[in-house]
Amino acid sequence: MTVNINPKPSAILKSAKNILLVDWPDPGVPRALLNAGFAVFGYSPGRYSRAQLVTDLPPGFDEKNSFRPRNSDEKGYLIFQKLDQGPAAIDVVNVYRPEDELPGIITNIVLPTDAKVLWLHPPGTSARAGEIAAEKGIVFIEGVNIAEIAAGI
Repeated sequence: MTVNINPKPSAILKSAKNILLVDWPDPGVPRALLNAGFAVFGYSPGRYSRAQLVTDLPPGFDEKNSFRPRNSDEKGYLIFQKLDQGPAAIDVVNVYRPEDELPGIITNIVLPTDAKVLWLHPPGTSARAGEIAAEKGIVFIEGVNIAEIAAGI
C-alpha cells in the first residue's frame, strides 16, 4: 500500500470539524484551531479534555489547565475542561510527541477514535508511523504546522 504523505493539508483541514491534540509545542496551536472554528480536544494520559476560549476563568477552575493571553492579539483564556469520556467523533489527530510513542498513539488513540488523519506536528517525522497509517487506511501528514494551515483557511 502506498503511504499517503502530505496530501493537500488545507483540503484535509477544510473537511475536518473535530481535532484531537496529543500534546502541542505552545498554546498558539489550540488557539489557532479554535479561532478557525474547529472543535478542539486534548489528550493526556488517561483522560480527554475540550478546549475553549473564555473571557474569564470559571469559578474554581484549575489554573494549570488554562493559559492566559500572551499578547494583545490573543483574546481570552484558553482552557481545557476535563471530559468524562472521549469525544464522540474525531477527524484529525495532531501529535507532538517523540517518534517512539507514535505506534502506541496510533493503536490507543487514533484507531479507537476512528480518526481519518494522523498529523505530526513539526519537527516530528516518522517513516514508521506513515507505514502504519497507510496499513490502517489513515491519511498521514508530516512537516506541516496545522496552526499555520488553520490560520490560512
